[in-house]
Amino acid sequence: MVSTRTKSYDAIVIGGGPAGSTVGTLLAEKGREVVILEKSKFPRYHVGESLMPYCYFTFERLGIVDQLNERAYTQKHSVQFVTSDGKISAPFYFFQHLDHPAATTWQVKRSEFDELML
Repeated sequence: MVSTRTKSYDAIVIGGGPAGSTVGTLLAEKGREVVILEKSKFPRYHVGESLMPYCYFTFERLGIVDQLNERAYTQKHSVQFVTSDGKISAPFYFFQHLDHPAATTWQVKRSEFDELML
């Protein structure tokens, strides 16, 4: 059975992950009527829990930095890579390149993070 809907939106966002929820929030803040369509049922397990420093500025814009800090997420201060042949890179310490609170980021539980973002 096909249902008909009479509600109209200024924007339809496909996907309720971090990017989709960010776009939806920013558009709604500007007074737009927004619907976010997500095929998965939340909460859900999903990869993408390792946040990078420059995400901080988006979270600051969204007003959720304090909420992220209040949760007991593991804080990240660096990143290190392992190549397919097993070579390990030197650690890349964020604070050596960024003198800002963003130099410490989070390892989030994605199901909780998605809920916070939506």
